[in-house]
Amino acid sequence: MEVRFILKILQRGWWLILISALLALNFSLIYSYYIAVPQYEAVARFIVSPNLQNTDNQDVVNSLEALDKRSIIATYAEVLNSYQITREALLLLGDNPSDFSEYTMSATLLPDANIIRYSVKGPNPEVAALLANGIGQYAIDYVRRLYVVYNIDFLDKAIPDDEAVRPRPLQDALLALMVGVVMGVGLAIFRDQVSTTLNRFGQRNTIDYESQSYTRVYFDRHMRQEIVKQPDVVITLGLIHLNGIQDIYDSLPQVYVNQILRKVTETLKYQLRGNDIVGRWSKLQFAVLLLGTDGLSATNRFEHIQEILDQPISLEAGGEFDINLDVRIGYADRQGGEAINVLISQAESALGISMESNTKTNMYKVRPFG
Repeated sequence: MEVRFILKILQRGWWLILISALLALNFSLIYSYYIAVPQYEAVARFIVSPNLQNTDNQDVVNSLEALDKRSIIATYAEVLNSYQITREALLLLGDNPSDFSEYTMSATLLPDANIIRYSVKGPNPEVAALLANGIGQYAIDYVRRLYVVYNIDFLDKAIPDDEAVRPRPLQDALLALMVGVVMGVGLAIFRDQVSTTLNRFGQRNTIDYESQSYTRVYFDRHMRQEIVKQPDVVITLGLIHLNGIQDIYDSLPQVYVNQILRKVTETLKYQLRGNDIVGRWSKLQFAVLLLGTDGLSATNRFEHIQEILDQPISLEAGGEFDINLDVRIGYADRQGGEAINVLISQAESALGISMESNTKTNMYKVRPFG
């Protein structure tokens, strides 16, 4: 999609973006201050090195080379991560391991160094530091019983930290605000796409594809609604028949059919007022509804429309293929509160006279029609 198109969508849906951002921001602040349990982190660091007391000079060199392969230090890190080691250390501390279910432990290797970082996170900073140091010491003792070539020991012991690692209201609020904006943009685009789809679906029942005028169903409903709103309204219904293409309509290419019908719609709309409407009445007929206009006042307008539409329509560049529509028009007005069905029947009767006589435009009259 083009950038300008997206900007227009965002301009139309700015309120969705604003609401989404504010909701995300408020939820983040409420969660940080009223719901979330603060989490503190205690970190202990361990260093792994060759045991000089049990290693001669050549073994020290070999041990250092082995450490460069990271397998030894990775093994020690897994010892610290071991569930069994953690459980046994907690038992030695004299506590039930299930009492520390809210605490999480993890050991990670620092890059390019023989250092292990051991982290304990939980709701109490003192307990987190106690666990980090206690489990770390138990892991050191365990490793020393198995390996004598390498030594592991504390580089830094864990100390309680008064600052919680989460939640962090300011950072979380900024992140939530950005997420809210992104979600709002997504909602605005989704809303626009759904609206466009619904509009297109609605147009299928409202707009005739070939002529781009209103469908008969919509035209008829609109005409009835006008009468319901204004029972005494004066209206004129005109039916326009394209007699000149009646015999060749089915053999014309669809592109020519569309071109002819849309030219008629364009001409009718141009000749009518803003509150008048045009619809496709049947395959070869159009309907025109003139609001607030009686039949006599509409006569000159229909005669002018007939003259314009009778001019040849060129379907090819250079005028190589012209079509003469030979338009016939019949119309009737509603001044005495007639029913819609009666008005339609009268307009069709007037159109029938136009089809059978030399006068191409006729208004319904009691005589000679009745």
